[in-house]
Amino acid sequence: MFGFNKIVLRFVSLCLLLCAGYAQADQSALAIIAHPDNRLTGITQDEVARIYLGKTSAFPDGTPARPVDQRLQSPSREKFYARVVKKTNAEITAHWSKLMFTGMATPPNVLNDDAAVKAWVAGNPEGLGYVDGKVVDSSVKVLLIVP
Repeated sequence: MFGFNKIVLRFVSLCLLLCAGYAQADQSALAIIAHPDNRLTGITQDEVARIYLGKTSAFPDGTPARPVDQRLQSPSREKFYARVVKKTNAEITAHWSKLMFTGMATPPNVLNDDAAVKAWVAGNPEGLGYVDGKVVDSSVKVLLIVP
């Protein structure tokens, strides 16, 4: 009987370790990134949300901002809209449908993943994007870290 209990204890311990690792990976920080020549030294979540909701097309210093989005199934996109914009994918889709129907604005261009966003922002002086903090390097400037 003792051997069975030991096996169960090991199994439960392994499950807890796997769950803890998954939760930790899911909690990775997002980086709001811009072109390295961008003059800003930082940006607030509200300022980023305003750009991504089409309420403004400029950075806080008045220079034009061209945000890019990630595909709907992207983990970074889900985290970004939940943590920064405070909206679900369905709410964002409805928001942009309304703006496009009225001709008031068009949504950001959509790229496939973190690597594509980082490369696009690095090559566009007006670029603004969000990526998993783990992919950031010197090709882009981090304006905000979102835990």
